[in-house]
Amino acid sequence: MTTTLLLGTTGMLTAAAAHAAARSKKAVLVSRHASRFSFGNDVLDYKLTPIDVSYEDESAFLDALLVHAPFDLALTWMHPKAEILRAALDGMIAKGGRLVEVMGSRSILLGPDGEASIAERRAEALALQTDITYAQLILGFVIEGDTSRWLTHEEISAAAIAQMENPVARRIAGTLEPWDRRPA
Repeated sequence: MTTTLLLGTTGMLTAAAAHAAARSKKAVLVSRHASRFSFGNDVLDYKLTPIDVSYEDESAFLDALLVHAPFDLALTWMHPKAEILRAALDGMIAKGGRLVEVMGSRSILLGPDGEASIAERRAEALALQTDITYAQLILGFVIEGDTSRWLTHEEISAAAIAQMENPVARRIAGTLEPWDRRPA
């Protein structure tokens, strides 16, 4: 990989972001406070190009990314409501590149009017872009006896790394069923 986009990866996806940065010549890190972020590793931090911008400011966000596009790999974690930005990012992936999109467990739920879930809509849209590899990662939960818990940061990053290294159309980290057993 040459140029990697890391979006929304400074928390639970930090280990996956480090994995991606280690395999990249340049890693563009985007978050509201990207310039404050450090992997704590001089080699990885040297590869980082931090961009302090929120995707809530769509115009500034897209302008900042276009300077660094195209991306050979993108690891993204965005709120479902950012569908327009997601579509714009699709066009910034290099031919032959890979987009790994991390989504929460609710992303598989049908919309309020019974429309397709955000995960399904994204899968359908990206299936039309045959010049890039699209790999979804849906974050579930873990059932342990009579209780359940959310995934740890380590489990989330391990699943994201698996999607980067051996992408499949949709990977579920943990489980999504039974839905009524998910943690409160």
